[in-house]
Amino acid sequence: MLRSLIKLGLFLVAGILVYNYFFGTPEEKAQSKEIFTDIKNLTRSAVDLVKAEKQKFDEGKYDDAVDKIGGLIENLKGKAEKLENNRELLDQISALQQQQRSLETKLGGPGVESYGDEGKRIVTDSAQRREIEEDWKTLVEKTERVMQEMEQRAEKGQ
Repeated sequence: MLRSLIKLGLFLVAGILVYNYFFGTPEEKAQSKEIFTDIKNLTRSAVDLVKAEKQKFDEGKYDDAVDKIGGLIENLKGKAEKLENNRELLDQISALQQQQRSLETKLGGPGVESYGDEGKRIVTDSAQRREIEEDWKTLVEKTERVMQEMEQRAEKGQ
């Protein structure tokens, strides 16, 4: 029952956004267009960021990559909250956050050594490195899928 009420509420919000986009006052049209544009722009720039960070991660620059994808996931969460029927997206983003925290924990665990003045970390155990790289690859792929889904939903709203 609660799920039905939530779906109904999200459907109403989506309906209001679409109605305002086409039939609202100039202010309402601008606000709806801004929401759709924000989501679309976020997903495009986020895809570029994820690709750049994946390359850095492949080069062994784990700390910055994990921190940046964490910030991206937080940003996605904020944008997803503006979308209609967002429960599934928010659940996916929550799972991404959990994966990111797990990856950070692995990077702080045994077999990871600090180097340089800034305390950057490098994985010395090759099996552990492969595991971390697989976790990273999975996190990046899932993040990209969520961004693509958000972009598709934003385009459908226009």
